[in-house]
Parts: sequence; C-alpha cells; structure tokens
Amino acid sequence: MAYHALYRKWRPIVFDDVIGQSHITNTLKNEINSSRIAHAYLFTGTRGTGKTSTAKILSRAVNCPSSTDGNPCNECEVCKAIMNETCLDVQEIDAASNTGVDNIRDIISQVQYIPSMGKYKVFIIDEVHMLSKGAFNALLKTLEEPPAHVIFILATTEVQQIPATILSRCQRFDFKTISISDIVSNIQKILNGEGINADFDALEYVAYLGDGSMRDSLSILDQCLAFKENDLTLSDVVDVVGAVDDKILYEFASDVANCDTESALRRFNDCVNSGKNFDNIAKGLLSVFREIIMYKINKDNFSVSKLKRGYLESCADSFAIESLVNCINILSECIAQFKTFSSQRVLCECTLIRLTTPSLNTDIDSALSRLSALENKVSAIANGSVKISVSNTAPVQNSSVDDEIPLPEPPGEDASYDAPPAFDEPASNSAQTPPSPSEGYEKIVSNWSEVMSHIMTSGKLSLYTTLFTAKPSVSGNELTIHVDDPDKKHSVSEPANIAAIKDALLSLFALDVKVTVTTESSSQGVDSEDIFANLGAMEKKFPGNFKLD
Repeated sequence: MAYHALYRKWRPIVFDDVIGQSHITNTLKNEINSSRIAHAYLFTGTRGTGKTSTAKILSRAVNCPSSTDGNPCNECEVCKAIMNETCLDVQEIDAASNTGVDNIRDIISQVQYIPSMGKYKVFIIDEVHMLSKGAFNALLKTLEEPPAHVIFILATTEVQQIPATILSRCQRFDFKTISISDIVSNIQKILNGEGINADFDALEYVAYLGDGSMRDSLSILDQCLAFKENDLTLSDVVDVVGAVDDKILYEFASDVANCDTESALRRFNDCVNSGKNFDNIAKGLLSVFREIIMYKINKDNFSVSKLKRGYLESCADSFAIESLVNCINILSECIAQFKTFSSQRVLCECTLIRLTTPSLNTDIDSALSRLSALENKVSAIANGSVKISVSNTAPVQNSSVDDEIPLPEPPGEDASYDAPPAFDEPASNSAQTPPSPSEGYEKIVSNWSEVMSHIMTSGKLSLYTTLFTAKPSVSGNELTIHVDDPDKKHSVSEPANIAAIKDALLSLFALDVKVTVTTESSSQGVDSEDIFANLGAMEKKFPGNFKLD
C-alpha cells in the first residue's frame, strides 16, 4: 500500500477531532441537532487549521441517517461512500483550477437534481477566492436562493478577496491559528498511535515551526521521521529543517543588547561555517526580536514553549520596545535586499554591525531608540539602582555669595618656577610637510587599521565589512589588496569603493596610490582569524561597542 502522509492518515473524521476550533464545531453540531442547517457556509482562516476537514465532516453529518450529537457515524453506507469519494451527492471543487464561468454553470446545472443517497447535495468549493469576477456573479443568484436540498460550503485563506455580495449570503466561520500546546498534544497522540518516541522539546519546536498550522507541523514531523524513525530529538529537528538553534539566536540577541560586535560577528562566522543559510539566520533573528516584543507586552498570555520562555526571560529586560522595533526594521531591510545584493554574507555582516553599533544608524527610529536607552539610564540613576563614581575630581562645597574663597599664597622671593610654555597657533594644513613617498608607502601596511577606521567613520559600512579579511601589500606606488572570495573582489573593485580607499590613503598619508584587488593566495594570504583583527582600532572610535579581551 502507498504511504500516506501523517496529515492525510490522521485527518479528523468527526467534529470532536478538530483541534483548536471548538467555537466552530460546537456551533455546527448545535445546528445539526436542531435542524437549523444553513444553505451556505464560508470557512476562512490560515492554511492547515481544519477548514477542508470540517467541510468534509459537515457534508457527512448532514447526510448521515444515524448521527450522534451532531457527529457522523462514519459507519453507514452514506458516510462510507462520502469518505471513499464515490457519492455523487457530495462534490469537492478546486476553485484554483476551475476559475471560469463555465465551471460555475456546470455546478448550477446540477443543483436542480435531487440527491441520490442522502438528504442534501453538498458542493465544497475550496480556495473560492480564486474564482473570476464573472464566476462570482454567476454564482450569486443560486447561492442566495438554492433549492432546499442544496448546501454550499466555501473555503478560503484570502477572505478579503471575496466580494461582499458573496459574504452577505453565507454564514461565516473564522478558523483560528492553533496554539503550540494544542499542536503538541495532537502530535503526541499521533506518535503514540504510530508507536514512535520523541523528545518533548523536539515536538515543541516542530509545533513552533508549524506557525499555528496543524498540517504544516505534521508535514515537518513527517520529514523529521524520515531522517530518524524513532527517538527524535531537538537537535535532529534543527538539522533536518536547516534552521538555527534558538539558543544561538537568543545569544545573537544578547550580543545586540550588549553592543558586542566582535561576539556577534564571530557567532555569525560559526553559523556560516556549519552550513546555516543566510536567509534562515536573518529570518530567525527577526522572529526572535518579534517574540521579545510580544513577550514584553503580554508575558502571561504569550503562547511559547517552556524552553523558549526561559530564553525570553533571560534577555527581555535588556531591551526597550523602541530598540526592538528598530532592530526589526534593520533586519527587514536586510531580508528585502537579499535578492538584489551581490553578496548576502557581506549584507548580513553589515546588518550585524548596524544592530550592535546603534551610533552608526542616523534614521529617526534609531535616534528614538538611543534616546529611549538614555532615558532608561537616567531613570536608573535617579532611582539609585545605578551609582556614578567620579574619580580625580575634588568635591565641590556649597558656598554663599558672601563666603570668601581662599586664594593660593604667592610664591616667595626664593621660589623659582618655570614659565608656562608659549602657545603657538597650529599650523594650517597647507603648511604641513607631507611625508616622503617611500615613508608613506611603508606606513600603509603597518597602519592599515587606521585606513579601516577612516573607511568606517566615512560611512562605508559595506566596504569596511568586506575588507575585514583583506590583507594589504605595497609594491612601488601600487597597493594590492588580497581578498579571500571572488564576490568580495568584485565588491571592492567597484569605482566608488576604490575611490573611498584612495581618499583614505590621501587623507592619512598624503599619497595618491594606485589600488588593485586580487584573490591570489600568496604569502600575504588571508587568515580566517583576521576577521576580527581590525576591531581593536575601532575601540577608540566607538568605546564600549567593540569589546576585545
């Protein structure tokens, strides 16, 4: 027998099996028990929440001659025929592939015939929002006043695309996203039926990845069980789906809170070396900052796994809401630029530098974020939770205006002292003597960190990040920059970046140097550890943001 996916094998067959939609299933059961069945229903909600399953159960329940408490028996001839899709009284139409007027006219032509087995002819139209405007217009009259033996069940994920004239003719039921606890409970029930063991943390993470969809969660679980049939663990799930472990993502968030650029870049480098996708890293961070915001706003009612709640509690207090919003905006820009940026790695590294160095961001959201952080510090000082220590400063005593301030006694006749040095006005830039060419060329390599600092402070973040792993060498009046990746060579070789490098050399050493870029491996080759070598010089520019032990 062909293998059936878990979401098909364990599809609900009675209303009581539908997870997380009791407000809908109870209403439908009451309508069936009281014989107050409507002629048209509209089921709407996100994918995998039970819309089609509920529609199929409803089609059996209204036709079952021996239903119990509104649920179909699934044992009678009518129920079995409907479940085997051999009953002509129940038809399921995919509106995504049957969008035209002719398809709706075919349905209308069948409406006039009485059912052959059950009480009602039921038409389930899935993805109904895909119907054309003409098809909706053709359906209007029949949907408003169908024969007594006809029921329409419309299902959609895009209810905003349904015309108001259709909505007003249906009973609308909105399916909610399913909570993580409900998904885990159902998955445990399914695994017990399959005789499979799995760690609770692994099931929680599968439920989290499902994003409120039972079908998505079961599809992910199917994929994980194909990797490891039994004793599934959290690390197995992370490896299968190619995601970044939550622990690592929250460590990234901690680096952002501490403005620790070095740690963030080193952690990013480790993730890339372990095969993590740039897109997964960025989207994982975006999800983490969103979760921190939701947790800070509503701790008690925020649905999250126990493991993740521990991560949230450890770092949520380190952020202000404004800072989190700013982080989300920066990450959203990064994700939007993935398709057009020449190097996704450079883009991610620049984004991490922006996240961990707020002073680099000049937009209004970043300014508000820094202002909020400053207000929090001032408030902490005012409340006494933070003490200010002042050193090398003499205490100042209050004195009235009339108090005499003692003056130092004049030196005696024998006292000798050196006269203060004469103050000379600084010479203008034009009067400075530029270093000789040979001296300047030698200084370029030994003072490369100053070149990097100049590029950083001039706002060339992308170039600065790309040159992290670069090695300079000088031959004559030519500077050769050795990079370790063809994409980086292409990026550095852009005219604007070459001009920025030459401008830095001219400003620092008064030298007009020819600049070339190469990926050749030589004695000047790039060491992978050199990615953080230039951060030391930045401590002077941005104290506290670049922490080097």
